[in-house]
Amino acid sequence: MERDLCPIGRVVKPHGVRGKIKVAYFGTDPGRFPQTLKIFIKNNLGTPEPYEVVELTPQPPRLILRLKGIDRVEEMEHLIGKEIFVPKEDLPRTEEGEYYWYEIIGMEVETEKGRRLGTVKEIFPTGANDVYVVQGRRREILLPATDRVIRSIDCGRRVMRVLRMEGLWEEDDEI
Repeated sequence: MERDLCPIGRVVKPHGVRGKIKVAYFGTDPGRFPQTLKIFIKNNLGTPEPYEVVELTPQPPRLILRLKGIDRVEEMEHLIGKEIFVPKEDLPRTEEGEYYWYEIIGMEVETEKGRRLGTVKEIFPTGANDVYVVQGRRREILLPATDRVIRSIDCGRRVMRVLRMEGLWEEDDEI
């Protein structure tokens, strides 16, 4: 089941005193939050537990959620800092050339010449574009998610091809 879940946000803090939660949404547009009534949050043992969403309010760049059975701030405090997951099947379809972070993280990165650079271990957004953090052989390599650098993404093979640009990495970083 856990493989079928996708992280879409993190509980930041309470919103008011009636048990609503403020969520840092991982997407770029909180209005595109999956229209699902069921989310999952891992308990302290790491097991995903289902929660029913009874109210959703986009408050860019965050979301405000009210969950069934949570009516007071004390009832939601154990959720602070935990990721929120939804079934992958509930996610909206992406456009051509768009990808969900879960599709990119863990992907192998290689140069256009076929030399291995590393594995995408993290993604962080910036104002202009996302940045892929690639764990290389010697160090972390930061790759801007732009067409100039990212030449192709093959989700089936889980391989990203990149163009070497001066200053992004050294030839010694390639395997």
